[in-house]
Amino acid sequence: MDFQMSKTKENLARSFAAECQEGARYQFLAQMAQQEGYQYMSMIIRTLAHNEMAHAKQFFQKIGELGGQNVQNIDISAGYPYKTGTLQETLTFEAHNEQMSSDSIYPKFADIARDEGFKEVGELFDMVSKVEKTHQRTLEKLAESLKSNALYKSNSGEQAFKCDECGTIILGKSAPKTCPLCKMGQGYFRIDFSIN
Repeated sequence: MDFQMSKTKENLARSFAAECQEGARYQFLAQMAQQEGYQYMSMIIRTLAHNEMAHAKQFFQKIGELGGQNVQNIDISAGYPYKTGTLQETLTFEAHNEQMSSDSIYPKFADIARDEGFKEVGELFDMVSKVEKTHQRTLEKLAESLKSNALYKSNSGEQAFKCDECGTIILGKSAPKTCPLCKMGQGYFRIDFSIN
């Protein structure tokens, strides 16, 4: 099928737009987390934002690769998620969006691409879908940790908590309110899985 006439071209453009918006929304969410004192959570969310922009770049480049100089403008019509709320509400909302991308949208786009003869684009959608599933799980865990007040507490006994500012490791059932070395707040701590 001619790429210019394909549904795949439109789906790549829609995906590029969606990933750019997710990257921006995650930057805003990371700022919210940081303002609320959750430095480590903010870093996790910024990593997700970076991932989304890497996906956007792949979709953008694929359009250029397949369409070349003939792609000047792509008209797309699609709904894009928008919600404001508390940090926990927004994490839950974004987890749901990631689930839609990973379980429904990108698998459908992959099937369409393969049906139209764009096997490599189908593989691209499949790979991004798998990453979006990991994003969903990460966001769900962060939201649940906030909801249950377990972000800096261990439910399974003593854990190693590491300060991301100075590297201090504290063993305990919860991270300290402030780091004894650098005096940064609890939001700089994370469970150190290299020790646990």
